[in-house]
Amino acid sequence: MTPKKGKNIRLGWLICGFLTMGTGIWAMHLIKMVAYHLPVEIAYDLPIMIVSWLAAVIASGIAFYSLHRGFARRFSLLIPGILMGSGIGSMLYIGMAAMRVPAEMHHNYWIVALSFLVAVISKSIRNPQK
Repeated sequence: MTPKKGKNIRLGWLICGFLTMGTGIWAMHLIKMVAYHLPVEIAYDLPIMIVSWLAAVIASGIAFYSLHRGFARRFSLLIPGILMGSGIGSMLYIGMAAMRVPAEMHHNYWIVALSFLVAVISKSIRNPQK
């Protein structure tokens, strides 16, 4: 195997990995949103849902790339964790913005900020077993 071919294979696995992880995270949240029943009809705006998917895939891509480049050794998974937590929080709220319901949604921005903080911290904590 030539060095160039090895880099291409690693890049292919990296791309497949972050596409799979981002899509899996997004699909899990989409299924949760679709399963949520309200006494009114709910529809979803497809272009906004695609942006929500992109947020999850891009966050996964940046986190995978930073792990691939060795940032995990220097920063104890802090940077990838912050990126993944921020991406998941963004994906979730973008997905909620795609909901079309005959109602008005209001967010308590302190709670939104707290949910982002929880997502970032939960993704940044290093597993003590390793």
